[in-house]
Amino acid sequence: MLFPVAVFAQEVQRIAHVNYGEVVTAMPEYALMLDSLKKQEEAFIAELKILQDDWVRKSNDLTEQQDKLNESIKTRRTQDLIELQSRIQDFEQYAREQQEKLQQTLVTPILEKFQKILGEVAVENHFTYVLNISAILYSSPQSLDATPLVRKKLGLK
Repeated sequence: MLFPVAVFAQEVQRIAHVNYGEVVTAMPEYALMLDSLKKQEEAFIAELKILQDDWVRKSNDLTEQQDKLNESIKTRRTQDLIELQSRIQDFEQYAREQQEKLQQTLVTPILEKFQKILGEVAVENHFTYVLNISAILYSSPQSLDATPLVRKKLGLK
């Protein structure tokens, strides 16, 4: 009596896998995200270079002129260098945070689109579960690969 129930349960539960990384990185939105991140990073690098060049210039000036300067001016210039170094470190932290924030902002709609399409493919093909292939320790040759179906639905080659 239990045998027919077990056979029925096997038929209902269709499991497939998808190569999440392959699909997401092939999406045009992903390339646009990388481009936006690169442009912002380049702007931050340019600004950081200006700050660092200013520090180097001021440091060299102080080193060259320290014998000619009175103690209070040397102290003020040294304090300026310390403050500039602190601003550089603060800017580096700010740039990292802004990069992370932009990445999160840009990746969210990409992942939502992927998830929506994956759900549509799962419903259309009666998949009970779709697993990410990179998280699977073993996949039999009979395992259903939903990657081509998801790529096709996204319009990817």
